[in-house]
Amino acid sequence: MEKKEISGKDLLLSFLYSPGISKEINEKIVGRTKIQKMMFLFEKQIYPDFFKDSMQISLPEFYPYYFGPFSREVYEYLSFFLSIGMITSDFTSIPISPADAVENCEVEDDEPDVAFDENYDNSDKYEREYYLTNIGVRYVEDKIWGIFSCVQQLKMKEFKAKINQLSLDSLLRYVYNKYPEETKNSIIADKYLKKS
Repeated sequence: MEKKEISGKDLLLSFLYSPGISKEINEKIVGRTKIQKMMFLFEKQIYPDFFKDSMQISLPEFYPYYFGPFSREVYEYLSFFLSIGMITSDFTSIPISPADAVENCEVEDDEPDVAFDENYDNSDKYEREYYLTNIGVRYVEDKIWGIFSCVQQLKMKEFKAKINQLSLDSLLRYVYNKYPEETKNSIIADKYLKKS
């Protein structure tokens, strides 16, 4: 049987489309750091057991960074979809996490042409929540969601629900302790790694 193929960009759109805690499609995801860790954990924990045999996904490359595993590609995916109107975002009342603030500055310093949104004037104060526009929802429904089996769709829903119910602190603590090798460049490792 020939494997189906999807890109990392399509995987990101699928995560945004997937129901989560609310069981409604297009449940918002708060913060870029949460999206980063979601993509990372998918590769490590979900892809090998539920997708690898039937599907080839071009997963983004992660490397140890200031707040654990980081992928510049994930930021580029967000930037691209925001710029073409498939993803949108709104400010929340949640103060921005240090991870989002520092990682966003680092990406912009390294590549000034990577812009998330021309209205990002409050980025140093509050988190944003990301979700698909109507165009994005239609694209995922027409081109992507049906590629996944019923079991794979269910796993994505369960995975998104788990991630969305966690605070960013809880998510970072989990990632740091499960994958300590990914924290070697972290500036907050002492806060999240369990002491032996």
